[in-house]
Amino acid sequence: MTFFFRWGEKRFRSAWCVERDGRSGLLVGTAHFSPHSFKRTLTRLIQRAETVLFEGPLDKESMARVVEYGRQGEGAPSLVEALSPEATREINRQLRERQDASTLTSSLTDLIQPVSVDLLDAHTRGVRPWMAFFTIWTALLGWKHSMDVEAFQIARNLGKQIGYLETIEDQLKALDGIPFERFVNYLNRIDQWKSYRDRYYRAFLSGDLDRFTSMTGIFPTRCESILARRDPIFFEGIKSQMEKGPTTAFVGSAHIPGIRKRFLEEGYRITQETA
Repeated sequence: MTFFFRWGEKRFRSAWCVERDGRSGLLVGTAHFSPHSFKRTLTRLIQRAETVLFEGPLDKESMARVVEYGRQGEGAPSLVEALSPEATREINRQLRERQDASTLTSSLTDLIQPVSVDLLDAHTRGVRPWMAFFTIWTALLGWKHSMDVEAFQIARNLGKQIGYLETIEDQLKALDGIPFERFVNYLNRIDQWKSYRDRYYRAFLSGDLDRFTSMTGIFPTRCESILARRDPIFFEGIKSQMEKGPTTAFVGSAHIPGIRKRFLEEGYRITQETA
């Protein structure tokens, strides 16, 4: 079966059918943050499964644990102190623009003599580096949707069996393992973000794995702690569940190449879901 995934005028093709010995399942690459909802597409993908897998728990309590842990960054390296002066100024400028855009009115005093606030410092001081990075990144992107959370809510509402490929503790350990210099390097390229964002999203929607991999190499999470150590675990968990019955597995798009490679090596047939 094939699908033509569309939201507005956008096609979503980051899904692959995995088959062997009469068994099949769906492997779906997600954008953890997105400017659009994909509710209709995700519903179709989930309806054909008995079990829906996610990287880790996505309930509110688990998410609160992640945030609380991320805030415990006393003694951790400071992004504010590591960034170039140029990047610091530009990030603060963009953060102020975002803040101003969300404020309907300003006081006369602020209009006459604007208050200079170091928003970068406010977002990063005293938190873990990955928490600081994602706080800045999501604030500047302004993207309000998460495919993982949306898919989780749909699966739960449809009464599907839900499984996880790792624990919250596993996820936190992986985040702590991201090299600090990768955050610094990426944030120091703030002037390239708009171009990167647009190209990244087009590559994601097209499901073009080669293009996606080649252009996202500098993103902080493209590292051993996030990909090389977890891809084999995700693969084994997905394969095991698919052998039990119809399964749809949602993982970040960066994991798809590694997981797909392992399925192919074990003789599975993989077909991209297209029109």
